[in-house]
Amino acid sequence: MQALGEKPRRISIEVVPPSRGGDPDGVIACVEAVAPFDPAFVSVTDHPAGRAWAEKDGKPVAVPIRGKPGTLGLCVAIRERTGASVVPHVVCLGSDRFKAEDQLIDLRYAGFSDVFVVRGDERFTPFAERAPAGNAAGSLPRAVDLVRIVAAMNAGEYLSDGSKGSPAGIAVGVAAYPEKHPSSPNPEADLESLAEKVGAGASWIATQMIFYASRYRSFVERARAAGIRAPIIPGVKPLVRARSLAGVPGTFFVDVPPELAAALSEARSPAEERLAGIKHAAALVEGLFDAGAPCVHFFTMGKARDAVETLEAVFGRANGASR
Repeated sequence: MQALGEKPRRISIEVVPPSRGGDPDGVIACVEAVAPFDPAFVSVTDHPAGRAWAEKDGKPVAVPIRGKPGTLGLCVAIRERTGASVVPHVVCLGSDRFKAEDQLIDLRYAGFSDVFVVRGDERFTPFAERAPAGNAAGSLPRAVDLVRIVAAMNAGEYLSDGSKGSPAGIAVGVAAYPEKHPSSPNPEADLESLAEKVGAGASWIATQMIFYASRYRSFVERARAAGIRAPIIPGVKPLVRARSLAGVPGTFFVDVPPELAAALSEARSPAEERLAGIKHAAALVEGLFDAGAPCVHFFTMGKARDAVETLEAVFGRANGASR
């Protein structure tokens, strides 16, 4: 991730493709709104495939389908229309080694030199029947399996017939969980998993959303003690509505600070809620930079306002900034 070393106090954003058949213009408008703050990169999520049922010759047939397709096309559109550096996500769930390599080749040919690799979460797979279990032939049960595929491609080794090809030159980012991944038995095992991904070839790390700068600092210290030297980018999601207090912890398995929860709950109007949330987010971003974060990554969900108002509170209003 070359952009991280270009200057201090960088920011980046994550956007989500629209639902199947949706208009991408809103997502691109989000990127354009944040552009005056010179994001180091824009990451675009990918979503695991679920299955719908179709009828063929009078019989029901399971058909893989994604609720939010279009990651590659949206990445190209964002790059062409905004000039941003774009990082596509690649997920394990619902894929296999051959599909993943095909996807990575497409991304390479389209000119993307960084990818962000995640296992994917079944909770967000849109249909009741999920992808095959981890013991299926060619499956990718863990993110490290996908990291190894990229590392092999970077060495010119491809799955087709074992012959050598040209090195892919793709840098890999992976996810980390300062408050522990929900499926890990303990923080130590979770850190071992991260170290395994870095050892397999990952060169940068972005964390789940975090609401305490102190927990980021502690996590980085533990990672460094475990021999992990890759840059670690903390994730931030401004909370500006009291109704988010139940949804965010329950969905993402993170703690919301009591003082933020109290400020949102006690606000007398939506405007006061927003002010309290932006104030906390701005203080958090400052705290993360003070803790040595090379970049702070905003989860926007395709809507720029929360990120832009937080960035204005930290940096002042940028020339050309809009909401």
